[in-house]
Amino acid sequence: MKKAVSLCLLMCGLLLFSGCSGGVPDQDTISVDKRGRVTSTIVEDFDKDFYDADELEAEIEEELADYNRNFAADHIRIESFEVKDGVATLQLVFDESQYYADYTGMTLFVGTRSEAEEEGYDLPDDFVEPNENAADLDVLDSDGSAHVLILEEAVQVRVPGTILAVCPEDNVTVTGDREASAAEPELSYIIYK
Repeated sequence: MKKAVSLCLLMCGLLLFSGCSGGVPDQDTISVDKRGRVTSTIVEDFDKDFYDADELEAEIEEELADYNRNFAADHIRIESFEVKDGVATLQLVFDESQYYADYTGMTLFVGTRSEAEEEGYDLPDDFVEPNENAADLDVLDSDGSAHVLILEEAVQVRVPGTILAVCPEDNVTVTGDREASAAEPELSYIIYK
C-alpha cells in the first residue's frame, strides 16, 4: 500500500513538474528561448466533419517549404501538429523573431533595448513592474543586458528570463515569473533579464 501511495505521489509530482517546464500550451502562445528562437503555438477549433487533419498538415508543410526556399537554410519548421478532441494544435519554430515577423506579417522583435532602438523602436516611458509599481528601465537595466520582446498580438508569452517590466499595463498582465498575457492586438513590450 505504501508503495502504491508513493508511486502515485511520484507520478503527480512528475506531472506537476512537467507542466511547469513549459509543455505544449493549450492556447495561442509565443515562446522565446535563450538563443532567440521563437516557438509559436496556435490552438484552433477543428471540429467540422469536412476538416481533414492530414490535408491541413500537408498544406502547412508546403507553405513552409515555399517560404524556406528563399533562404540557404530552413528558418521555420513544424515542431508538432496534433488534432485531438476537436482542437488543432500547431507549433512552429522560427530561428529568430525576424522570420516570425516576415512570415506572419505581425510585429515581433526580441533583442536588447539598444538593438530595439537601432531597429527603430521607440520604447515608451510608462513601464510597470510585475507588482504594478512604476518601473525605471534605466535602473532595471543598468548594465544593458535586459532584453525586450515587442509584439502586436493578443497571445500568451513565455520568455527565458524573469520579467522585469511590461507596457502598456492595461494590455499586458504578468502571469508568472517568465510568463505574460497580451489581451489585445496592440503594440506591447515585455522587458526581461
